[in-house]
Amino acid sequence: MKKFDVTAVGVAFVDVVANVSDEFLHRFDLDKGRGNVLPVAVLRDIRRELTDSRVIPGGTAANAMANVASLGGKAAFIGKACTDTMGEKFKEAFDKAGIKSCVPLIPYDREIDRATARCLVMVTPDHDRTFAFNMGVCEELDEEDIDADTIRDSEILFVEGQMLVSRRARRAVCRALDVAAEAGVKIAFNMHDLNFRAVAVQEVIEQIRSQADILIGNEREIRGCFDIDRETTDMNVFMDILKARHQILAMTRGSRGAVIFSEDGIATVPSENRLTVVDSTGAGDAFAGGFLFGLSHGFSLPAAGKTAALTAAEIIRIWGGRPEESLKDKLKDYLDSVRP
Repeated sequence: MKKFDVTAVGVAFVDVVANVSDEFLHRFDLDKGRGNVLPVAVLRDIRRELTDSRVIPGGTAANAMANVASLGGKAAFIGKACTDTMGEKFKEAFDKAGIKSCVPLIPYDREIDRATARCLVMVTPDHDRTFAFNMGVCEELDEEDIDADTIRDSEILFVEGQMLVSRRARRAVCRALDVAAEAGVKIAFNMHDLNFRAVAVQEVIEQIRSQADILIGNEREIRGCFDIDRETTDMNVFMDILKARHQILAMTRGSRGAVIFSEDGIATVPSENRLTVVDSTGAGDAFAGGFLFGLSHGFSLPAAGKTAALTAAEIIRIWGGRPEESLKDKLKDYLDSVRP
């Protein structure tokens, strides 16, 4: 038996979540509903104007691992952060959640904006989220930062798409993929909000598409990855791609739930949200965590999909992308009913 259910390689982000108006976004010239890459100094200026903000360790892969751990799974995370307050908060949160943290803290340097990755998550009254972020030192992840032993002792390696932004980090990701492939570890990849037509991403995206056993993303990201036009509604187009690659594809569709494609066919997963949305930040991350937890524990694909939907439904009731209560306890009856 492996020591870890899932080990992730991703961005050691710390989120600052706050409610804002559309006028606030306009004042800072932020592209609503999208990611805005800004210098750390500019992020500090914007943050000073936020009221009633919450500082919450985040990041797609990191949030997913927090959900795996909350469901009762064994998780680890590989990334990079600084010795600033944000970096310390990130590691403290993992220690508290019982997640193995393979995150070296390197010296913080305010003069050159060498800092822990951070993201301002601004939620407008329509529940849309606008992100302003800086990748910080996560882009300096090196091959020697990859904990090969932890990857080998995992059921699944989960790679965050955002790590493809930096050439240096891409080399580290490729090292992690090679270790996993050699050890027979399943490889899962989260699409994230990538520009799949960018030359930098194209250099490695085909390797990811060909090596991944499990692909997770929202509909726009999946279509971008496989160059499927948004006017194409025939789900068999997705099936044709996966049959050639022997992959599992979990595609989230917001309030419409999710669709899981595999060699066994197409499984539709309804949304499990029955309550008012407080903050949709991290819903996709929670879905990924729940799905990977289910797969690593031998759940059927429909059961893993429902576990993912239930996990996401819990997250959107609270601020941020990490559980405040034990999901293992809250979802006990369902989890017990689907365990092999």
